Amino acid sequence: MSEVSSGGDCIADIVERVLASAPSVGPVRLVCVDGPAGSGKTTLAANLSDVLRPTSGEVPVVHGDDLYEGWAVVAGAPDRVAAFGVFADRVTTWLLDPWSRGEPGSHPVRDWYADAWGPTVSVPAAPVVILEGVATASRALRSRATLVVWVEVDPDLAIERVVARDGESMRAEIVSWQRDETRWHGIDGTRAAADVIVSGERPE
Repeated sequence: MSEVSSGGDCIADIVERVLASAPSVGPVRLVCVDGPAGSGKTTLAANLSDVLRPTSGEVPVVHGDDLYEGWAVVAGAPDRVAAFGVFADRVTTWLLDPWSRGEPGSHPVRDWYADAWGPTVSVPAAPVVILEGVATASRALRSRATLVVWVEVDPDLAIERVVARDGESMRAEIVSWQRDETRWHGIDGTRAAADVIVSGERPE
């Protein structure tokens, strides 16, 4: 494991590791970016995709938010902490299993406002695919990853970032979510299993 700060050096280090690694799911080098909500996972994933594109072609980014069934994560789970564990089965069925055969994966995109599934999108078995979101580097998923990246930030700052993005009305939801994701990450040991730990602190 290595710990690096955010910025260009962080991106360069991760890119070097990815390009030096062998495919882990069929022809795909799977990069899992996990960490608390509001830590900067989406930003890091987008930057990685951009930097990898010249050498790896199009680098799809799959967002956990598109795969969760809203705040519940997986409908029918006894609670959200348990749902984070079940979530890996969904990702495996929709994406990893097809990629392992060299075929495109696909998944419906969740519309959080309508609380319903929207259109289904295809995700090719590209040379590199980035999967980002809470529980995207759970034990079952990271066992098939080329690289696991953990992004962290001060918990209070994480909440304020999400509230700034989604509105003050979401504060109670994100406080509850943060409590559950912290429990899940502790149970799963996600941070300790990461190959790279990135600070998500950055000027706002």
